[in-house]
Amino acid sequence: MAAPVTDDTLPPWLQKPWEALARRGREGRLPSGLLVHGAPGVGKALLTRALVQALLCQRATGTEPPCGECNGCRSFLGGVHPEVMTLEPEEAGKEILIAAAREAIEFLSLSGSGGLRSVIIRPADALNTNAANALLKTLEEPPPRAMLILEAAQPARLPATIRSRCQMVEIATPGPAEATDWLRVAADDPAAVDEAYAASLGRPLAAREILTDPDRMARWEQDREALTLLLRRPGVTPMASAMQRSLPESLIPRIQALLVAAQRLLVNGEPDAFGRQFPRDRLEDFARRMGPRRLAELSNQALGWQRQASRQLNPQLRMEDIALSFLEQ
Repeated sequence: MAAPVTDDTLPPWLQKPWEALARRGREGRLPSGLLVHGAPGVGKALLTRALVQALLCQRATGTEPPCGECNGCRSFLGGVHPEVMTLEPEEAGKEILIAAAREAIEFLSLSGSGGLRSVIIRPADALNTNAANALLKTLEEPPPRAMLILEAAQPARLPATIRSRCQMVEIATPGPAEATDWLRVAADDPAAVDEAYAASLGRPLAAREILTDPDRMARWEQDREALTLLLRRPGVTPMASAMQRSLPESLIPRIQALLVAAQRLLVNGEPDAFGRQFPRDRLEDFARRMGPRRLAELSNQALGWQRQASRQLNPQLRMEDIALSFLEQ
C-alpha cells in the first residue's frame, strides 16, 4: 500500500508545482490533459500520485495535503479506486500498445460517481504511434470529468499533436545541495548520501532507493565492480562476464558516466562525483591510456548502447561488443 501524502512527503522541489496543481484541481480548473515532464528520477510519478490523491480526497481543500483517511484516500492508497487507471508497458522498456490505449479510452468514457476519472500514462514516451494517435481524439474531445496525465522524461518523443493538447508541467532537476539535503532524511551518513547521489547520476529519487533498498545498493555495487574491470581492461571474457551480471538499463548509463568522468579528469585534473567512486590511480591510468579522442569516440558509442538497452539482444554478444570497444585504442 502506498504511503499517504503529507506536508513532508514531497521533496521541496515538488512542493510548489503540487500546490499550484492541487489548488487548480480542487477549483475545477485543470485541463483534460497534463504532460508532466522532467529528467528520470526527479519525482514525476510522486507528483502525479500526490495530485491524483489530492483530487480524490473528500476532506482537504486548497493546498492542504490529502487526509489519508477518507474513503477516497483509502481507496486510492490501496490501489482500488474505481476512478483511477494507470497505463504502463507490459514489461519495462517496452512500448505501450494500442490495445492498452483503447482500454484507457473506454475507461474514461464510463460514467462514474460524479468525481474526476483519471488515467495516468507512465511513461508516456513509451506510447507507440498507433496508441498515441488513438489517445489524440480523447484529448481533442475529452469526456466530461475526465483527465489524462502523461509522464515523460523525453516529451519530444511524443507527437507534436499530443504535446499541443496538453498543459506542460516541467519538473526542474534540483541542484546537488538541495537534493543531498533531502536525501539526508533517509540516511545520516554524508558519505553514503554522496555515494548514492553519484551512483544515481544525479537522480534524487533513484539515490533514495539506493540508500533504502538493499537490492538497489547491491545492483550499484555489481555495476561498480563491472565498471572497475572496464578500467583495468583484463580481457574480453572477464569484462563481458562481469557486465552480464548487471542490468543493461542501469549499467550502460553508468558506463557513459564513467567515460565522462575520465574526460573531465583529463581536462580538469580532478575526478567528478561519479569518478570519485573508483580508485583514482585506476581512473587516471585509463584516461591517459585512452586519450581524449578515444574517450570521445567511446562516449558516442555509449549513446548507441543506451538506445539499444531495452532491445532483446543476445546479452553475451552485447557485452562482448562493449568490452572489445574498451580494448581498442
